[in-house]
Amino acid sequence: MCKNCSGFTFFELLVSLSLWGGLIAMLIANWTIVVVERENKKIETIANQILYEAMMSERFVNETIVVREKKAFSLFMRSGERCVRWEDWLKRTKERCEPLLQ
Repeated sequence: MCKNCSGFTFFELLVSLSLWGGLIAMLIANWTIVVVERENKKIETIANQILYEAMMSERFVNETIVVREKKAFSLFMRSGERCVRWEDWLKRTKERCEPLLQ
């Protein structure tokens, strides 16, 4: 056994804590990105459902605001297409259009 074994030094403790802190910070940053994109995907799925329901109905209104799960979706017509527009969690405006069936 060694004579002068008194455990970790203060410097080794600071290095290990900073490494663990950096690792945890990177994991939290990536986790928030995953959560936001998951929520954006849910909103996109709702928008696709609204567009599908609008395409299946026979009535076509120029512009309609549809609110589902506390989000507003704008449903409108544009040059032979039925479109839905929404804003995601990152405040980006998204839009999806489908041509009308003749």
